[in-house]
Amino acid sequence: MCIKEVVPGQPSTTPKFKRLVNLIDYSFNLDKDWEEFKLYFEDVHKDFFGQLKEQYPSLSPNELRLCALLKLNLSVKEMASLMGISPESVKMARHRLRKKLGLTSDQNLVEFMLGNAARRGGC
Repeated sequence: MCIKEVVPGQPSTTPKFKRLVNLIDYSFNLDKDWEEFKLYFEDVHKDFFGQLKEQYPSLSPNELRLCALLKLNLSVKEMASLMGISPESVKMARHRLRKKLGLTSDQNLVEFMLGNAARRGGC
């Protein structure tokens, strides 16, 4: 599919078309950056993603990214910036992740990622 089919009737010089192209470029860069980050992260935190996927096979790629950022103990604002979403979206993603991991309301998600998970058979 050609991008011109996605935005029919829009010349490739319009601001709307340029914004779409920039968004696609940004998305591809995020994926490349993520792969590079993942390699460095795995050097420091051996088999983090493998253990997570083994324990929780239903985790999506975005949830795995969130787990890595939680492991780095980043703030909601920092995670939002890195993930290209709003802080409210990060909060919602954290809530959904807690549910998938089966954490109770008194269990701290960051502590779980930072090390307590290893003692419980998680990451």
